[in-house]
Amino acid sequence: MHRRGLLGALALSAPAIRTAAAQGADRWPNREIQLVTGFGPGGGTDLVARAVAAHMEKSLGVSVVVRNTPGAGGTLGPTRIAQSRPDGYTFGLVGFSALVVAPLTMDVPYKPWESFDFLGITSELRIGMPVGPSLPQVRTLADFIAEGRKRPLTVASTNPGSAVSFFDLARMTGMQLTYVQISSITEAASQVAGGHIDSYTGTSEMIGLVKGDKLRMLASASIDRWPEFPEVPTLIEQGYESATRQLIIWAGPAGLPPAIRDRLEGALMAAARDPEVLARQQAASIAPRPVGRVEAMRLMQEVRPGVEAALDASGMVRKRG
Repeated sequence: MHRRGLLGALALSAPAIRTAAAQGADRWPNREIQLVTGFGPGGGTDLVARAVAAHMEKSLGVSVVVRNTPGAGGTLGPTRIAQSRPDGYTFGLVGFSALVVAPLTMDVPYKPWESFDFLGITSELRIGMPVGPSLPQVRTLADFIAEGRKRPLTVASTNPGSAVSFFDLARMTGMQLTYVQISSITEAASQVAGGHIDSYTGTSEMIGLVKGDKLRMLASASIDRWPEFPEVPTLIEQGYESATRQLIIWAGPAGLPPAIRDRLEGALMAAARDPEVLARQQAASIAPRPVGRVEAMRLMQEVRPGVEAALDASGMVRKRG
């Protein structure tokens, strides 16, 4: 009798749970939303995060607060997202490196393709290859390669994934590189501009330094040229088949209620296509590439093998599987 009563209670509770979840989705959002980014203030990802947050506040009617969580090669932010409650009140940027690079090079407390509900891609950071006072004789990419064949050159980035084209270039040309990981891209820029490091993976913070003659840009490591420097060709145009894809990917924790996930994706894509958000990105040479979660997954899986191969060839891979 007790067993029948228990089973009956469980059977009755299932619809109640589904009803409560549906009601929660209907009421979402009714409080502040946390937008987590695994990078510090001042870089390209921070600019995108704040532009998107401002638009989403208007469309969702609640505060969307950007939480910068730099460190551990860009994995602290994704960890925070993965470990949060799947209620729609925490989401953010999950860098491609956190999904592909970090699991091959370090221990991470999340499963790259299982711990997140992906929402889409808004944009792509362009990567430049600049040099500064440590290499006064280097004026072209050919000069850079020649110098690297004589001695090891130091190259910095916030994570190995953004330096894929440097690794590719070393493999293709025989030049020597010493990789340095730095927690902040603005700090990497300062180190190169100060003559302490030879080059780094330049993003939007590089523009003013190049225009102010503090740095010289040798190549675009992206799939296209930088609008600010149309005279500087890509690596591919200079004969080296490599492009670093720095996709700005958005996700919440796995298990988001479908109705909330769909509303989050819709608000995100509306922000990504907003003229003001597009203008702010383009002013920082960030390429708009807004696609929803289905196309985002396809694009990530398309880019993934090339990144893994470049890391493997460079000796950066420490873990398998």
